[in-house]
Amino acid sequence: MKFAFRVAALLIIATTVHISPASACGGLFCQNIPVNQAGEQILFHQEDDYTTAMVRILYQGDAQDFSWVVPVPDTPELSTGSDSFFDELDNSTRPRFVLDRSGNGACFINGFDGTVQASLPDAAGESAGDSVTIEQELSVGPFDIQIVSSTNPDEMATWLEDNNYDLSDRGRELIAPYVADGMKFVAVKLRSGQSSGAIQPLIMKYKSTKPMVPIKLTAVAALEDMGVLVWLVSDARAVPDNYLHVVPNYTRLNWYTGPNNAYGSYQSLITAAMNEAGGQGFATDFAGTIDDATTQFLTTAEDLQQELDNLDQRGNDNEFLASLYRGPRTDALRALYQQYLPLPQGQDEGVYFESFALESNYTADELAQARVNIRQAFIDVEIDPLRNSIDLIPTGRYLTRLYTTLSADEMTLDPSFEFNPAMEPQSRTRRATLVENCENNETVWSLILGEGTGRDGETVMNGTSQSPISVPAPAVQQDAVFSTAKTSGDAMPELLRVNSFDRISLSDAKSSNSFLGGVSPWWLLLSLVMLRRQQR
Repeated sequence: MKFAFRVAALLIIATTVHISPASACGGLFCQNIPVNQAGEQILFHQEDDYTTAMVRILYQGDAQDFSWVVPVPDTPELSTGSDSFFDELDNSTRPRFVLDRSGNGACFINGFDGTVQASLPDAAGESAGDSVTIEQELSVGPFDIQIVSSTNPDEMATWLEDNNYDLSDRGRELIAPYVADGMKFVAVKLRSGQSSGAIQPLIMKYKSTKPMVPIKLTAVAALEDMGVLVWLVSDARAVPDNYLHVVPNYTRLNWYTGPNNAYGSYQSLITAAMNEAGGQGFATDFAGTIDDATTQFLTTAEDLQQELDNLDQRGNDNEFLASLYRGPRTDALRALYQQYLPLPQGQDEGVYFESFALESNYTADELAQARVNIRQAFIDVEIDPLRNSIDLIPTGRYLTRLYTTLSADEMTLDPSFEFNPAMEPQSRTRRATLVENCENNETVWSLILGEGTGRDGETVMNGTSQSPISVPAPAVQQDAVFSTAKTSGDAMPELLRVNSFDRISLSDAKSSNSFLGGVSPWWLLLSLVMLRRQQR
């Protein structure tokens, strides 16, 4: 899923400690008002006692207004990641909906058928108040970062506000538990001269054994039904340990108008299912071993290095610069063109696209120096951050993608995750079969759920009118939830609710919900096993 917003949006970094239920949170505040939280995309890599979290930061607004603060359990190692990596990982792991078709086909009716880290002057231990300490100052990619600690929540809040991190009244209240837990605060701003287009994902590695998404402070400026997309890399399938695991009712999905519409329908279905489940749950989009099928469409740092090596063969500086600019580049790199080759008066960035325009507007010395600077910038802001990102999803490890939506009033608990080696994989492919036959000039059809839905072989809908391919998708008046369960790292899911539904026909769209009644044999067997364990 790719987020695009008209309002300022930042994604809050996920942090974790395992010593307290209220041990992690993240907050993002611009200079004057809290930044609206429109979505979060976070990648965790768990290795022994260390968690690495990469968060995507989406922001629109003035560069000088950008500011971000997040509590972390320990002083982290910091680097930058690749923004485009999130888009490619999303496309490689999002659920894929396939509608197979069988039968002799619908009747023909009315014409239709069916980055580099550099230290600033050392400020470790510098006092910023009676109980606020600036422990470290760093320059990481386009960011100036201060790592701050405090023993007094009021003074911590005052320091943040004095430094233009506007907490709002509720934000001041919510940071108190994290100060009490002894967490450190990573305070982030753009370096002087950087544009908002230079913002890159931030990677933080810290000591911790359990990934956690900081959601409580997000409520300060969250939008309604905000999407939260989490990838987790470890040695086994990741599951939520304090949120429910929710399986949606795939009868409600719009299978009929192509995979893109089906995925949009899925996102809406997840929102409805989470609301029904009480507002705090995750669905598993994908869970499986990282292999070539997962990574084959991901751009690698080696791909970019090879491209750079090929461009190096171009003798003319203007040809090198124009060719490099024309590629699918980050805003961060393109912004640096204006730094190293300021636009002539009356010209726009179209100058950078054509070698002739570059040669006409700049001297040979200016182009030669810009080539050196921009070549290094390409390594710093594109190749190295992409390598940092790709390193977080090594072949052979296990990748889980979880998705939910949350509103501000549901952000009362920071979701955390464990890894369960006993749980089965979840295919990213969901299949259903539409069986259509033309009988006595009338289309007779049925929809059968298949792979990836958890209800393989179940006929959930039928009709005797036009094919659902050629008319608007049938309205389904059923619950959005198929099942909810408690999950953990050391036990099979504890089923809390399993709905069974009457088969829907176009003439009778009523639904029937009951606990366990009429459910598929696999779910019934698992339910009985869980019940017997509870009785013991």
